[in-house]
Parts: sequence; C-alpha cells; structure tokens
Amino acid sequence: MKKLLGILVLGLLFFSPANVKAGSIGSGEIKLKPQAVNSFIRYIKMKDKPGLFLIPIDGSSAYSWKCPKNVQCVAGGYTQELAYCERYFKKDCKVFAKGRTIKWSNGINKGKKESKFNSKMTDAEIKAKLTELGFLGETTSTTTKVEKKVEKKEATQTDSNNNITQQLKDLNELYKSGALTKEEFDKAKKKLLN
Repeated sequence: MKKLLGILVLGLLFFSPANVKAGSIGSGEIKLKPQAVNSFIRYIKMKDKPGLFLIPIDGSSAYSWKCPKNVQCVAGGYTQELAYCERYFKKDCKVFAKGRTIKWSNGINKGKKESKFNSKMTDAEIKAKLTELGFLGETTSTTTKVEKKVEKKEATQTDSNNNITQQLKDLNELYKSGALTKEEFDKAKKKLLN
C-alpha cells in the first residue's frame, strides 16, 4: 500500500503544471483564424474556470480543456492535452493560454497582467485586445511597435509645429504693433526657427 501511495505521489509531482515542457508554450508570429478566435471567445466567457487553451501552430483552430464540475481535478501534465490536440488536428499544437491569460510569446505579448482577459468582456473587447497583443489583424508584432512609435513622434511634431506657428504669429503681431524693432523681430524669429 505504501509503495502504491509513493508511486501515486511521485506521478502527481512529475505531471504537475510546474513541469510543463518549456516548448509546450507557443512562441513566434501567429495570426488566429476566425474559428480559433470564436473558440477563444467561448473559452474566455465560460462560467467555470478555464484551464488550458491550445492551438495548432497555424492558428486555424483550437482545443480547450477545463476541469469538469464536481470532480476533484489534480493538475495534470499538459503533454496529454497537447497529444489530444495534435491527434485531433493532425498538426503540432502549442499552449496559447492558461486560465484567462495568453502565454504565447510573439514579441508584443508578455504573458503577464496586460495579457489577462475577463469573462465579462464583450466579443468586440476580446477581439480588440487580441489585435492589440498582435494575434489578430494584418500587422506583425514588430510593425505594430514601429507604427505606434511613428504615430507618437508625428503627433509630437505636429504639436511642436503648431506651437512654433502660433509663436511666429504672435511675434509678427508684436512687430506690426510697434512693440518690437525690426532687429528684435529678426533675432526672435531666428531663435524660434532654430
């Protein structure tokens, strides 16, 4: 009896979530197809605590797992769930999300607090967050970051240009009113433009 108990305890330790292979969590650029997005929305909105969301590496479909109600679930090895997913889709599968947090690493997603979803989110909110994290849409993770930086820089330049334009107008009005001499006006204008 003690041997059986010892084997059972060792088996549970061996197949705990902490022992998930590092390679089981997906990484790299991936765009979810509509079927996978719809499955992810259902997964996020499920009333019971979702366990694991797996996708084939092409993002075409999805496989999810949760602990059935009224069953004492022991966190098992994800290797079995990965094997089910791969057998069903006949493609390599990887972990996309654990619970309501996306773990897939694509250069934008960090798999931390910003990657958490809420079961009360609307479909549109979930899709928007997937897009923001780089899993939906046409842009890649690197172009998304670059585009955001360019947009911010352009906005700053526009604000700066508007500010200089206004200062030049004010300076011109002071010159026309006689408050500034031609020399003072030219000097201030040169300073603004440099």
